[in-house]
Amino acid sequence: MTRSQILEAARERFARAGYAETSLKEIAADVGIKAPSIYAHFSGKEELYVEVYTRSIAEHRDYFTRLLAESRELDPLERLHKILTGVPAFYQERPELVDFHLRSITGGIPAGTDPSGVFRRWDEELAEAIRATYIEGRDAGRFARVDPDAFTAHFTCLMDGLFLQLKHYEPVLYAEHLTRTWDLLAAALGFGIPVQENRP
Repeated sequence: MTRSQILEAARERFARAGYAETSLKEIAADVGIKAPSIYAHFSGKEELYVEVYTRSIAEHRDYFTRLLAESRELDPLERLHKILTGVPAFYQERPELVDFHLRSITGGIPAGTDPSGVFRRWDEELAEAIRATYIEGRDAGRFARVDPDAFTAHFTCLMDGLFLQLKHYEPVLYAEHLTRTWDLLAAALGFGIPVQENRP
């Protein structure tokens, strides 16, 4: 139980203050133990951070793997919509991970560690699912024909942008951006309103 409590407290501390500004003493105090007790579970702050990061990515992976499984029978366009809107849905239930992941991508991680490699491996899996969904829609004549790799890169960039906007926009404006982003993407794929109005 104490190990999981340490991990939970560390995640909240790292999210609020970052790696460098968080001490084991603060984490221990949050759990209600003395700092040396942490060493019974982790070799130090670096190992603790890497485990928190790795677990957070596993949580992200599990969420989207489940979402993809639940969406398998949906039309490819609906499946893409589920994936895109999965970004705010995931972080809405885990608000501390917005700050934690933002800090992890902007530096402030332990020197000599590469926890982002864990994310890249998962990102490749998700990208392949997006690519396969696009190809399915294209081959069924539902989507405009574009390079699948270019579409996948575009889509993952949209997901990354939506993640970054979670921290910087009010919910109403964020929802508007999400809707407009999706509408434009759907239009470009061959659905919804035209990308440009027809002119006489």
